[in-house]
Amino acid sequence: MQYVDTDLDIEQQKDKITSVVSGEKVLFRTIATAFGEIDVNINEDFDEKKRNLESDGFIYSRYYLDIEPIEGIEQQEYISHIGELLKSLWSSGLKSVAACDFEEELPQKGGYGR
Repeated sequence: MQYVDTDLDIEQQKDKITSVVSGEKVLFRTIATAFGEIDVNINEDFDEKKRNLESDGFIYSRYYLDIEPIEGIEQQEYISHIGELLKSLWSSGLKSVAACDFEEELPQKGGYGR
């Protein structure tokens, strides 16, 4: 899972992510990429005030992404793509933090505390 915080509406958020990953919107909330499918979801725990907390405010972000790797992709290649996605989101001005089993292997440890 990857949390993304922005004031963009969900359609703008999907457009931004589609552009960042050179993907294609295939369903209402799904973006197909070379490394997997990304579902853009509204975070039910979104909290306008708590999202700016320094330590764990990311869990109150407006959106979260569920990312499912394509069949047959090697773990390290998948991790590399997730790292590139994080860096692209950050350079686009979006706050993003990965919450996964391999966050220690990602740039800036997945963005925690960034």
